[in-house]
Amino acid sequence: MAARTLVLPLVLAAVVTACGGDQTPTSPTPAPPASSAVVTVSAAPNPLTAIADPSGVAERYRVSANLTFQETVGKAATVTVLKVTVWSTASPPWSSTSSTNVSIAVDAKGTAAYTLPTTFDAAAADPAARWQLEVTAADAEGKAVKIAPVQVAMTVPPRPVADAVFVGAGDVDGCGRVEPEYTARLLDRIPGTVFVAGDATYPSGTMASYTNCYGPTWGRHLWRTFAAPGNHDYQSDGGAAFYQYFGTAAGPPGLGYHSHTLGTWHVIMLNSMIPVKAGSPQYEWLRQDLAASTAACTVAVVHHPLFSSGEHGNNAFMRDAWNLMFQYGVDIVASGHDHTYERFAPQDANGRASARGIREFVVGTGGYALYRRRQTQANSEVFNGETYGVLKLTLRSSGYDWEFVPIDGATFRDSGAGLCVTPSMR
Repeated sequence: MAARTLVLPLVLAAVVTACGGDQTPTSPTPAPPASSAVVTVSAAPNPLTAIADPSGVAERYRVSANLTFQETVGKAATVTVLKVTVWSTASPPWSSTSSTNVSIAVDAKGTAAYTLPTTFDAAAADPAARWQLEVTAADAEGKAVKIAPVQVAMTVPPRPVADAVFVGAGDVDGCGRVEPEYTARLLDRIPGTVFVAGDATYPSGTMASYTNCYGPTWGRHLWRTFAAPGNHDYQSDGGAAFYQYFGTAAGPPGLGYHSHTLGTWHVIMLNSMIPVKAGSPQYEWLRQDLAASTAACTVAVVHHPLFSSGEHGNNAFMRDAWNLMFQYGVDIVASGHDHTYERFAPQDANGRASARGIREFVVGTGGYALYRRRQTQANSEVFNGETYGVLKLTLRSSGYDWEFVPIDGATFRDSGAGLCVTPSMR
């Protein structure tokens, strides 16, 4: 009701005026008198600097321009506002505007220089965008100084692809244990895409276990998760509940192998619960997928590791797939199954150290009971069977950083960096 009492007098006043009442017409506010000062400006924008935008919502760029102001008739002026508009008539057309308050003194018959940094959003790359500068200035008496706008053509390149974060572990569980909540809290504060390297819940992958045990912890990141199945996921119903719970994050139901792009990287999710040896449908799919990929760097996630110093040890049935991945230059394989953290030096499928080999991480540290070391395997560089945590991979255009992030209160850490290898099959 209060809103109506405020609006009504305004409406009535408008009616009285329209009907010829005693209201005196208001004169328009006169424009400020023009100054006799004459200022010209020249602008030389520097090359664009693209700003990585992980959200992908807009293409963001930073551009700086070297400005020169010159007064020519002998009356000083001060520049107060610099307005930059960048626009394009490309399809779809777009524009982006920003204003900067300044105080740039231009002496009578003098010059002044200023470097203007601005950031703008572009809807798309464009080879013929326009950069325009509009200047507001006044003289000492407050009179407006008219300055002609400046336009410069510029090229807006495609937005760079941001570094991607791929973070996760295997062997999680949830009900009756506090550790899955502790590792889930790590995910709460680490951005990026989450991976599950199998055995999301124990003792078997029932829908009740996924919903009630995994769901309240790691399940709160389901929207950004890709999951590979493990033996416990298949134990009760052959993986049916696993595929139902994870949906598209688990790949095609019953198959569980799929690939996608993350930043500039190719990501492969494999299923070690179905045949993966040479000649199997999964092996042939992997071969075709690797052959078709144009990415310079690749990471694979699979539950069973080929090499492990933990209680389960090596899994020789993964050797054919590993050999194929080695030939096509896969850089990283992340696995679970053994409830440990272990990092290997780059190696081939036969366990021979190789500069162009695959670096394997065993990271079965998502929350279930940890294992001890059984037998140290060749090329094992770091082993820990006492710390829960997640593996954080930062995937760059030509390399990667790794970091084992422990739960709060734990002290063990592991970190480093590597370069992507050159495939031999391309």
